[in-house]
Amino acid sequence: MARGSCWVGYEQKGMKKKGGKLVPNCVPAGMKKGGLKEWFRQNWVDIGSKRKDGSFAKCGRSKQLKDAKRKYPKCVPLAKARRMSEGQRKSAVARKRAAANVGPKPTNVKTFAKKSLGGMVDYYKGVI
Repeated sequence: MARGSCWVGYEQKGMKKKGGKLVPNCVPAGMKKGGLKEWFRQNWVDIGSKRKDGSFAKCGRSKQLKDAKRKYPKCVPLAKARRMSEGQRKSAVARKRAAANVGPKPTNVKTFAKKSLGGMVDYYKGVI
């Protein structure tokens, strides 16, 4: 490996110190950008609790009395929540609540359900 280059499938993201020398910092190519900072920037909301003014409550539950009776939150980024139709939101929330929460970790449910091909196609798909 020559100075300033990385292996195939990796790209250089600056330099780092290794053994007292500066070497290229090689990371896998196509690595997702953003991470936790991106997640906070997206402003996640609970689509299961729409307010009277049309806005959504922030994601999660607190230990306050008003939140103690709330069902499981179905959280998505605000931009996605605005793109979803009312039926899509209701479907996602219903599937989340039906899955319940078993164990210490939250249960993940897909935001959009798989589309059915309909009729005999679904039947044969399961048989074959």
